[in-house]
Amino acid sequence: MSEVDDERELADAVEVLKDAEGRVADALRVYLARDPVTGRPVHGRIGRAAQITGWGEQRVKETATPALAERRRARRSDKGAGQ
Repeated sequence: MSEVDDERELADAVEVLKDAEGRVADALRVYLARDPVTGRPVHGRIGRAAQITGWGEQRVKETATPALAERRRARRSDKGAGQ
């Protein structure tokens, strides 16, 4: 196989992986949705989602709640700028 074919295969695999991660993120948002009656998170699901996906709990939380990820990034950049 030539280098061009290898690169094309790698690019195709990355695209498939991105699509799959998008589907996982959508499923996580549904799985971790708040209880419609109480508005509270469903107990224990973040840890279980981390076990199922093999991701860390923080990545699961940030995937299911993109605003959380943005707040954390902003907080980290503020700390870095202040030092």
